[in-house]
Amino acid sequence: MSAQHPGRSPLAAPSSERTSIEVPVPEWLVEEVARRAAALVEDRQRAPEPWIGVGAAAEHLACPRSRIYALTSRRGPGQLPHRKDGSRLLFRASELDGWLQRGGGTRP
Repeated sequence: MSAQHPGRSPLAAPSSERTSIEVPVPEWLVEEVARRAAALVEDRQRAPEPWIGVGAAAEHLACPRSRIYALTSRRGPGQLPHRKDGSRLLFRASELDGWLQRGGGTRP
């Protein structure tokens, strides 16, 4: 902090003393940065939604793990959407949200 101006860093210039600096940027560089940014956004949009396990699914739906197991073991329209990887149950949060919006399941 500056002794002359409490609360201000000694390196910071007062707002009346601040100047702006203009740096010329070639058009090709602006285009390349924009192209790269667009590619990064596209890659993130294409990235698959991660799978979540029983614990995370129960937390997402705010219910006990036992309810998740019960809803995946039932057959028919109330079954919780899931995939099996060996003995593991896997879920996608977006599929759980869609299941809820369609009415979810009734308590078995």
